[in-house]
Amino acid sequence: MYPSYIKIHRDMLHTAPVEGSKPIKKRVTKAERSNIQINSPLDEIMIGLLLGDGHIQSRNGNSRFIYAQSSLREHHLNYFNHVYSMFKPFLSKEFEAKSRSFIDKRTNKTYSSISFTTFTLPCFNHYRNLFYNNKKIVPSNINQLLTPRALAY
Repeated sequence: MYPSYIKIHRDMLHTAPVEGSKPIKKRVTKAERSNIQINSPLDEIMIGLLLGDGHIQSRNGNSRFIYAQSSLREHHLNYFNHVYSMFKPFLSKEFEAKSRSFIDKRTNKTYSSISFTTFTLPCFNHYRNLFYNNKKIVPSNINQLLTPRALAY
């Protein structure tokens, strides 16, 4: 069910509803959360996204990935949807990307943005440790982390 770049020992994140009933909201246990891993190529893609518009937020000892874009031209929206699709296994089944409008106080122009936020999981802590030291940084070992795929994102 999940792409090969996501290692999950069983279908832990989504529970199928019984026909005619509301979706079952299953809480993932601590043990199940610790079994979720990010493998290549998503690992490389995460590096590239964190060098740009992606960021990691720490919550209750674990982390979650947040990705947003504010330039919503059609080709940018296509790119956003591509990135969004790769992270769907880390989102609740009912999740939909969030869009909002805001006014830039400097220019008085209205802009739109779209974003998604993953579950809070231990597998994102690795990226939080790499890219944050109270604020977002470029890791000192970036030369070892960069790949052609990471640069493409």
